[in-house]
Amino acid sequence: RMQRTPYLYITGGDPILHPRLWDLLELLHRRGIPFTLMGNPFHLTTDACQRMRMLGCRKYQLSLDGLRRTHDSFRKPGSYDRTLQAIATLREAGIHCAVMSTVSAANIDEIPELIDVVVEHKVDIFAFGRYCPTKSDHARADKNWHMTSERYRELLDRCWQKFEQYKDAGTTFSLKDHLWTLYLYERG
Repeated sequence: RMQRTPYLYITGGDPILHPRLWDLLELLHRRGIPFTLMGNPFHLTTDACQRMRMLGCRKYQLSLDGLRRTHDSFRKPGSYDRTLQAIATLREAGIHCAVMSTVSAANIDEIPELIDVVVEHKVDIFAFGRYCPTKSDHARADKNWHMTSERYRELLDRCWQKFEQYKDAGTTFSLKDHLWTLYLYERG
């Protein structure tokens, strides 16, 4: 009625593991509804990626929450390397690859180097957002995820320098965090 085509974001865990995923993707394909999948890399085989592309998958979003040791400590051992492999598999199938990072005190210093990694692996879109701790996170003495606003501002500056360095590299840097608006205003 609105003369608009919907666009769906399908997420998990791992949406590929849902027993009816392929039925849903077939339905979306028949109706001409574009979609993005957001999940982990463990079942992104060449066959699965080619099938997703054939059914209209435009983009797959993965997470990289730091460099190898940090990311694997958040996720599970081996997931960093598996994510980098999945980027290549997605791109070979013709699916755009987006990488999202969640920034906390645990990984803030790794984000600029992570930008080098995603550019090197020809990621199509890279974005990050701040971790927002919950009340129970604040109560846990063993985990300090909080960052000061000054430290986060320094990160934005370091990342902006990287974005400028790689502006012609083919990776789009999505300024997802609303604090980018303030940062860009400050820069004029």
